[in-house]
Parts: sequence; structure tokens; C-alpha cells
Amino acid sequence: MKRNAILFEERINLLMLVLSLFLVMGISSHTYSAENWPPPLGKEKIIYLSGPYDSGQSVSNLGKVLLEQMGYKVDYKVLDTGLAYQALAGGTGDVWSAGYLPGQQPYLNKFGDKIDILAPSYGPVIDGIAVPGYVPLTKIEDLKNPDIKKRLGGKIIGIDAGSGTMLRADKAMKAYNLDYELIPASTPAMEAAFRSAYAKGEWVVVIGWCPTPMCSKYNVKFLQDSKGVFPDCRDFHILRRGFRTDFPLATVLLSRLSIYVNQLSEMVVWIGDEGLKPEQAARRFIERNPELVWWWAGDLIPGLKKPDSLK
Repeated sequence: MKRNAILFEERINLLMLVLSLFLVMGISSHTYSAENWPPPLGKEKIIYLSGPYDSGQSVSNLGKVLLEQMGYKVDYKVLDTGLAYQALAGGTGDVWSAGYLPGQQPYLNKFGDKIDILAPSYGPVIDGIAVPGYVPLTKIEDLKNPDIKKRLGGKIIGIDAGSGTMLRADKAMKAYNLDYELIPASTPAMEAAFRSAYAKGEWVVVIGWCPTPMCSKYNVKFLQDSKGVFPDCRDFHILRRGFRTDFPLATVLLSRLSIYVNQLSEMVVWIGDEGLKPEQAARRFIERNPELVWWWAGDLIPGLKKPDSLK
């Protein structure tokens, strides 16, 4: 098990290094000749899993909409992180586009022989222990000051307990010997607490991450992490083992479908500020980015019109 964990960590590091190459070239996991292109559809129904947060739902709905245009039937399910990995490993889910790594590394260590890392879905992602910009703290070690702890009520407000960010938050509590109560909550509940304190100019400390509506609207300051508990992250498309064989055409699309975090933030803001549903935000993004969609799926979606700007 230890050797498998090391191999998976090495694989993640390699994938992070080639993120830019995936984004520019849209490399597929298969090689096909001109005679058998595009690949076959394979099985017809895909079970697409998504986390309950706006960023995960945004990128997942991009995949869902485009897969449906390619001819697949997509069964879209929203699950917490741990349940999503269990579904992939158990064969009751096919793809999870919110594979937050290395934050979700423990799930890969546990289910590594039953799942498959395909390609980055978006990045880079920032996470860690955060405070409003007006709070005069700069590093995590500052939280150990008794007066600061008292001002913050001795509590750090987190997100869902099974998420990769919270797994690392637990590690940070031990690494920095923080005598605080780490309170699990949903991302919306954490953001509501931050928003309420911000409106009053009060102190608050949270387990935060971007992109979220909170990061778009407020001055969020992530405390410096000298111990490297919260390194740079990316999100990946994670597949159940056998997906590539069962869904050859879908595999090509997902291997190309990668966006930068600022592009994802657009959809997150549309959901948070305008009240769009994640699928509506994805459809708007597709409509407004025809060149990007063409590079993803121009040779995969029958009848997709090439943008005039690329002719």
C-alpha cells in the first residue's frame, strides 16, 4: 500500500508538470489513425458525478453538455467527495471532474487500483487557512498567539468534512499545533460566515479555497504556509477503471477539456450573482467561447460549426 501511495504521488506530480501541455494541445489518451477517426461512441450512458460546490458543478456541466451533444445520455449526480470515489471504485459512477489533487490523495491511495487519472480539468487552485484582508495576520503561526485566538473565538470554520481541503486542514491543525476547534460546514455555510463578518469588519478565520464567489467579491487573504501543508493544486478528471474502453469518444473529449481558474471563475460568478443553474452557466460559457469549444470538440460533435475567427 505504501509503495502504491508513492507511485500515485509521483504520477500526480508528473501530471501537474504537464498541465500546460494538456491545455494547449488537448492530448488524448489514445492514438487513432485517420481511417478510424473519430473513435466510436462506445456505451451510450455515462454516470457523471459532481461535488456540491459551484466550481465542481461548473466544469462537470461543461462536460455533461458537450457529451450530450456528442450523442451520450448523461446521468448527472451530485455527491460528497468520499461517496464519489466510492461510486467510481464500485462501478456506480463513471467520471468525477473535481479530482482535487493532491488534496484528495488519500482517496487515490485507497481506491487506486479501481480508478484512473485522465487529465487536468482546471487549475491552478488556491486553498488554505484564510482571513479577511483587513485582519493583520500574515502566516498560520500567527494564530497561536493567545490574544489572536481569543479575538477569533478559538474557532476555524471549514467546509465539508470529506473534502480534500478539509483533510489537509486537519493535517495543518496538527502540523502547526493549533489549539482551535475546526468546525466542518458546507462551502455555502463557510462563505456565509465570512460574508457576515466581513460586512461588520469583524475577525473570522476559515478554511477557504478559490475559485468561489467569496474570492470574487471580497479581499480574501490566505495565511502563509511555511510547512507546505497546502501546496499548489489542480483538479483532474478521475475515471472508473475501464472508462476509456467503454467510452472511447468521451475519453478524447475529457482529455482535452481543461480550463484556467479565471475562466471557471466566470461561471462561478454567474451562478452566485445571477442565480444561474450550473448547466445554464455552462451553456453560456460554451456560447461565449466558440473557439475553445472548437478545439475541444470540433472533430467530435457532428455538425459543430467552425467559428469564423478560425477560418
